[in-house]
Amino acid sequence: MVQVTSALLAIAAAAASGEWEGHRVYFDARGTPEPIPEKFMPPAFQEWGQVLVDWQSQCAMCVTPGEGIYARELRFIPTAGCEADSSTVETQWDRTVDANEVSPAVSSGSSTDTSQNVAPGSYNAGPIALDPSAEIGAEAVVEHCLGFDDAPKADGSEGRRARVRVQQHLRFSDATDAGENGGWTLAAITAWKEYYYEPFNNAASLCASCGGPNKWGEYPALPAETFTDGAWEGDEWCGFLMDGTDESCGSLLHLPAGVYSEVRADETTGAVTCAAGWFVPDRDASYLPPSRETETHLASSRAYGADGRLVDATFTRRERKVA
Repeated sequence: MVQVTSALLAIAAAAASGEWEGHRVYFDARGTPEPIPEKFMPPAFQEWGQVLVDWQSQCAMCVTPGEGIYARELRFIPTAGCEADSSTVETQWDRTVDANEVSPAVSSGSSTDTSQNVAPGSYNAGPIALDPSAEIGAEAVVEHCLGFDDAPKADGSEGRRARVRVQQHLRFSDATDAGENGGWTLAAITAWKEYYYEPFNNAASLCASCGGPNKWGEYPALPAETFTDGAWEGDEWCGFLMDGTDESCGSLLHLPAGVYSEVRADETTGAVTCAAGWFVPDRDASYLPPSRETETHLASSRAYGADGRLVDATFTRRERKVA
């Protein structure tokens, strides 16, 4: 096992940095997407009775090995068309994550391995400890970022870079709250599907293509068999943390477009594991011809021990040939 070098960390940080456009979707603790409030809906959509869940988004992210993550998150008012001039920022958040709370995916399997199968720029982040005796109502956020880089379509061209980010919002609850066992449980999820479009400039220029080519929150979730059936090659994956949804110890939530979220607490020890994954199909849409030779499963896991301290941060990439 080779120690991660500063050069590898610099590569991972540079790959995560940039201007990313896409769509943000909010989910409740059961994985149900939250509709965009009517006050933000264009009149045309209201007249059609259409419900939207995808917020156009832009993320200006700068990552450095020494300082960690800085991100300017923008959310736009929905538009009925795709006119760049009508893009209006509804909310802006500036946030930072300290470097000691970020685990870069410089490798597969473990952040101390150097085989690097997942796309550079992938990471997971969160507190270095989840206090097992925290005050009731305490909150924490664990974030997973899984990148997928398409191969160039022609000589001299660049491949498209995409990523999925899943933020798991945790809350510390009493054992009597809503019939729960108590401890750290999932309260909500925020997730993005994004595409890279230019180097980091702190959102000095707004994205002009309405969040990239694909809304994703309006699509159905994929069944669990998508990830468990078939002959997979690549990193070893131990399977889902749990089978289905069991509110006594956690949740497995299949979100739209091949994204999933897991939060599991060990009832005996109190250890907590947060995981997320993304299934990348062989084509960009069902009506389009294949653009890849394989299907890909990317996964991220962040595990906390019984004492609440971070135990491990792992990443997985598997592929299978299309049937």
